[in-house]
Amino acid sequence: MALVMAGAQARGDAAPQRSVAGAQEFLRQVLPGNRYVSTLMTEILEKARREGLRGSYEPLPLIVDAGPVAECRSMLLADIEPTDLVVRDPATGEGAVSSLADLVSDGMVGSPDGFHFGSIRALRQSGSRVHLRFAGEQLDAVVHMEGEEIAARVYEAFDYLRRHCDPAAATGF
Repeated sequence: MALVMAGAQARGDAAPQRSVAGAQEFLRQVLPGNRYVSTLMTEILEKARREGLRGSYEPLPLIVDAGPVAECRSMLLADIEPTDLVVRDPATGEGAVSSLADLVSDGMVGSPDGFHFGSIRALRQSGSRVHLRFAGEQLDAVVHMEGEEIAARVYEAFDYLRRHCDPAAATGF
């Protein structure tokens, strides 16, 4: 058995060691082309809900860049130019459609400076969605992946980065 394992390692079949750089590269490779609802977008939907309305985004914004900016900091930019905010009053059936880019006066959501993975305070996976709660926020940003398996891998990468980039981790808590 040891000989089989040694042969597998010699061929390069062994799983690569996890690292911050590796996790950031994984996210850079797999996130673009998937969908994203930023915290700001979630806040807009929550405000509509509090007013008794139902809101949605059509289509969900496409992630265009998830590249590393520095160790423990990556971009998570999504194109909102084609995205509309659709709001409906369930009591009357009346609705309104507004360009999200016009509402927020920008064509992208996310910061070109990126975000620090240590700022993720809560993280969970629900099917093909990965929910991120950032420091100081009460609502989640949501990454919509193509399926549950890749969402689980994205969750693992975010969780690894959250734990390894947490500046308070050095305290032992």
